[in-house]
Amino acid sequence: MNRRNMVAGGLGLAALAGDAAAQPSAPRRAPIVLVHGAWHGGWCWSRIKPRLEAAGHAVTTPTLTGLGERRHLMSRSVVLDTHIQDVVQHIENEELNDVVLVGHSYGGFVVTGAVELLGTRVSHLILLDAFFPLDGETVNKYAGEQSTIERNAKAVVDPNWNIPPLTAADFGVTDKADAAWLDSRMSAQPFGTYAQPIRLPKGVGHLARRSYISCDDPGMVFFDETRNRIKADASWRYVGLKAPHDAMVTHPQLLSDTLLQLIA
Repeated sequence: MNRRNMVAGGLGLAALAGDAAAQPSAPRRAPIVLVHGAWHGGWCWSRIKPRLEAAGHAVTTPTLTGLGERRHLMSRSVVLDTHIQDVVQHIENEELNDVVLVGHSYGGFVVTGAVELLGTRVSHLILLDAFFPLDGETVNKYAGEQSTIERNAKAVVDPNWNIPPLTAADFGVTDKADAAWLDSRMSAQPFGTYAQPIRLPKGVGHLARRSYISCDDPGMVFFDETRNRIKADASWRYVGLKAPHDAMVTHPQLLSDTLLQLIA
């Protein structure tokens, strides 16, 4: 008697339950947390998130304090540590483990600092055309001395001043519709996030999986120092994309495929 006939023949719920238990469970896929960069918000991942979810991953896209739909929380008290805690608290409160933590651009500072505090909750760190800071560095260090001087002067004169966004064109976005969408949604970056040094007494060396995605068409010079340091370190997996800095907007399929290949 075949299996269908056995069930139909009345072996009952116990047999059905045993049969279900014997079936192999679907493979558990690691949750992915996507952290945006300066001037952006969780909204910037809207073309990536459904693609990763279709591959079976749970995906979250937290927005950092003072940005996106949380721009009403903008204040001079928002610093780098605030954004690091945004990510730490998000992952802990969502009870996420075995996390693939992705940081874009300025978000490299944020996720690197978060890894320092999250320990074994993170299994794979992916930097997407992002900074990979050393202990004690600030974002201002990478932005250049003259820009830092100008920003500091403006912040002293006006306590409500924060760093205005670059344009979509600065990020290599040439499609008019994409550029208009980005320019309409980006907001000022909290000044303190660029000025506060990051503290990394432990670093990310405990992570077995570390990957870097470089967006090279065109490449942004701000990340050259990081790229060179990552490429010289054999513990990182390095991938170059023929896409601009905001690849999540301009090349969502290419970026999604690349992330899934790195995660596999």
